Amino acid sequence: MSELISRRVIGHAEEFLDAFRVVIVNGPRQSGKTTLLQQLNAGRGGTYLTLDDGPLRAAAQADPSAFITDGSRPMMIDEIQRGGDDLILAIKAEVDRNPERGQFVLAGSTRFLSTPSLSESLAGRAGILEVWPFAQEELAPTGGSFLVAAFDNPEALRSSSLSDHERRDYFELVCRGFYPEAIGMRSEFTRGSWYRTYVQSVIDTDIREMARVDEPSNLGQLLSLAAASTAQEPNIMKISSDLQLHRTTVSRYLGLLETVFLIRQIPAWSRNLTARAVRRPKLHVTDTGLAAHLIGVDADGLAARVSPARGPLVESFIVNEIAKQATWAPFPVGLHHWRVSQGAEVDLVLERNNGRVVGVEAKATDAVKQDDFKGLIALRESLGESFVHGFVFYTGVRSLSFGDRLTALPISALWDR
Repeated sequence: MSELISRRVIGHAEEFLDAFRVVIVNGPRQSGKTTLLQQLNAGRGGTYLTLDDGPLRAAAQADPSAFITDGSRPMMIDEIQRGGDDLILAIKAEVDRNPERGQFVLAGSTRFLSTPSLSESLAGRAGILEVWPFAQEELAPTGGSFLVAAFDNPEALRSSSLSDHERRDYFELVCRGFYPEAIGMRSEFTRGSWYRTYVQSVIDTDIREMARVDEPSNLGQLLSLAAASTAQEPNIMKISSDLQLHRTTVSRYLGLLETVFLIRQIPAWSRNLTARAVRRPKLHVTDTGLAAHLIGVDADGLAARVSPARGPLVESFIVNEIAKQATWAPFPVGLHHWRVSQGAEVDLVLERNNGRVVGVEAKATDAVKQDDFKGLIALRESLGESFVHGFVFYTGVRSLSFGDRLTALPISALWDR
């Protein structure tokens, strides 16, 4: 399926090839990086190599300087983290000798700048892109970016048309997930088997090659705990107690899970709106299909009258969709959350470099009321003119105005406009 869908980030990839000597493509395993590299290679006439291939990896490690000279440019090397430090140093020496743009595209399943085994980051020589599992915007035939409209023309999102999506449709999307392989699988049983193998592969291959881990099973348990507490601020003390691990080990393991793109930690709002603002990050599993598998819940479970997982998974779904859109937006945007002790909170605070801010709240309900906007109202009053708009996403079918720069939107407005 991934071969049929052009990734939205390809525009930035083409631009980076013309601007940088090296382009680094980061993202989870099985997220579509290989497809992106092959699409770029088809247009640029370069060389594609993957270090998942044992003989190629051995050659790259044995004589990295010779390895990178044998092939036309741009040379696209997949799973670059498996080549080791000497390969990166050889690439650095080559691009320092020849400053021509678009020489290398390096794709990796670990966050390049955070990989402990690599001493060289290619800083100043490389542009970095992230490729995540599909966004629904990429899959929807009428897809349009919420993120751009939210900043540039938020009033246009107040549509009179009804959403085609019902509550159950969202729960199906949440539990299916967005990895290209998982999307093509019809049965929950098959997807569950794929997710189990996927997690084991990431832990046994990517993490163990990257960092020394005494008990890999602890990482799997930690990921399951992260799934059970997605969309929350992680309680390191409780996790330490549950896993019988030291706090520093838990923090390190969370960092490793973030380095391989299984979780993301959304930082707390940094602008000094109030001295009572909570500064802890909020944790989200980066694919809700994976999270649903790890905690053992399906669409029927989310639709039940009482479902503790429903709200957190829907929030992570919305956050992940917006985070993906940020990777191909025409402007940089920071993602934060905001919570005041014993007071207001906003699930997602989006800030551009010009100081303009959009607030987003997630509700797993079919109805929305004025009280659902109290955090956004507090943010609006604190920021004044810098506050562009506040949105509450919910499982209902219509857009609703709730006053000055406040709107309730169906979740499908993230991609269907």
